[in-house]
Amino acid sequence: MEAFSGLLCVLGAWLLIAMIFLAASIRIVREDTRLSVYRLGRYIGDKGPGLVILIPMIDRGVVKQLGGMEKTPSRELAGVIGETRTTVFTDGKVFLAGEEWDAVSHSPISAGQRVRVVRMVLEVEQE
Repeated sequence: MEAFSGLLCVLGAWLLIAMIFLAASIRIVREDTRLSVYRLGRYIGDKGPGLVILIPMIDRGVVKQLGGMEKTPSRELAGVIGETRTTVFTDGKVFLAGEEWDAVSHSPISAGQRVRVVRMVLEVEQE
């Protein structure tokens, strides 16, 4: 009977350790992030979104946000084509991305011309 109790205790300890390892190996990665996986210090790739399984004590996952810099308004509008509403030089109005914006240009551009955004100050040039 003592042998059975000892075996049950060892089996319970192994089961507890296995559950801890399983919990440590499962990661859920959101849509706007990726998990950079390093196996024994060597980069093996980005995983996700969704369920990602790592090997405990061998794999290391580092969460990486997607689109942090690219989602700033200045980067989103650079290169966008719009149309001048008024003459643009030292000041003027440009319609782009569904909105009317104040704009400046290095040279005069008459109303109704297609223009491209150069910088977020909304400097435009004739296309």
